[in-house]
Amino acid sequence: MIESIESIFNSYISNLSSVNLYFNKFGKLATNEDDNISDTSSKLLIDTLTEYNAKVEEIKTEIGEDKEELLKFSQRHLRKVMHKLKKRRNLSPKNYEILSNSSFLMLNNYFEYLLTDLLSYYYNKYSNSLNEKEFKFTLKELSEYESVSEAIKDLIVKEVEALILEKSFSELLQHFEDKLKISLEKDLIKWENIIEIRERRHLIVHNSSIINKKYIVRTKNPYNFNIGDKVTVDKTYFLNSLKEFKLAGQLLIFNCWGNWDKDKADEAINEIMTQSYEDLKEKNYDVVLKTCKYAEVITPKNELQEDFLLRIKMNHAIALKRTSNPKLSEVLKTIKVGTATPIFKAVFKILSNDYEDLEKEIKNAIMLEELDKEKYLEWPIFEEVRNMNLLDEKIISMF
Repeated sequence: MIESIESIFNSYISNLSSVNLYFNKFGKLATNEDDNISDTSSKLLIDTLTEYNAKVEEIKTEIGEDKEELLKFSQRHLRKVMHKLKKRRNLSPKNYEILSNSSFLMLNNYFEYLLTDLLSYYYNKYSNSLNEKEFKFTLKELSEYESVSEAIKDLIVKEVEALILEKSFSELLQHFEDKLKISLEKDLIKWENIIEIRERRHLIVHNSSIINKKYIVRTKNPYNFNIGDKVTVDKTYFLNSLKEFKLAGQLLIFNCWGNWDKDKADEAINEIMTQSYEDLKEKNYDVVLKTCKYAEVITPKNELQEDFLLRIKMNHAIALKRTSNPKLSEVLKTIKVGTATPIFKAVFKILSNDYEDLEKEIKNAIMLEELDKEKYLEWPIFEEVRNMNLLDEKIISMF
């Protein structure tokens, strides 16, 4: 049984990280192997044609320009050439296609698992929500259960399975919104992109990757495909799909977290902060901006939450700065660092392009153990400072 929304979140983020690692690690190997196959195939073609031309010239030398004899030779030798070229058709560079498709399918599966886990958690925690639902049992089936609670758990499993199997993806999302009262954050999540990703998955699994009318109708055809075209999953498309699933999944989880595990609010806000930071490191600035925008409506209930939300604001500002977004000045006006600790004052100065007394604030942050060398070299906020050779040398000498 699923223990908490936090465990669902950790599992989902871990799954996405694993498939991303798999794609990146083996993608280069698959590409290199495909390049080798293409080179081998090209060499086979060139060598075969060269051999054919050389043989023609050899026969010309032996028999002269006798067209009838040349034609007989050509027919015999062409059969040998065609036999060799059949080998070339078998050397198809499909390793990367197989790798990218399998990674893409795993990505889709992990999102399905997330929806299943959230539904299971809800109905196990709020089993009374099914009190009015009718279930059919035979006496034999009923006798197989050792207790009422065991029967209830089994019914919940069947209910979740029915929801997953019988409802379309759009209907399932509607179930979360209407029945479970979970916001889909439609201002932040591009569900139309998720639907297109899901439909592309169906084409790969059920239609040999070939575009059909169902895909065009359901997705409104954002890539302007024609019926009969073959869809692929290149690196850019895969990484964009990963970002879409990450944002949609984590915001959906955070909303469930806030509604179903309200006593774990500290942990939820901490994860919002952590994920905005991790996406900063990966330069996923659009995901950072939307994640931080989501957090703007959260009202802190204690000092720890205040600290987390201030860090989220800082991450928001960093993403705005990296993307040269004019909204940066508006966000900075909402950040009050008058009584904040030195590390926040240092970060605020960098965001404001104010490097006066920056060394002093960093020195104080080091003294209070808010900053060490590893953090300085890793944190995205210090990227500009690390590129200022003289200032960077002075700061490094402080550690």
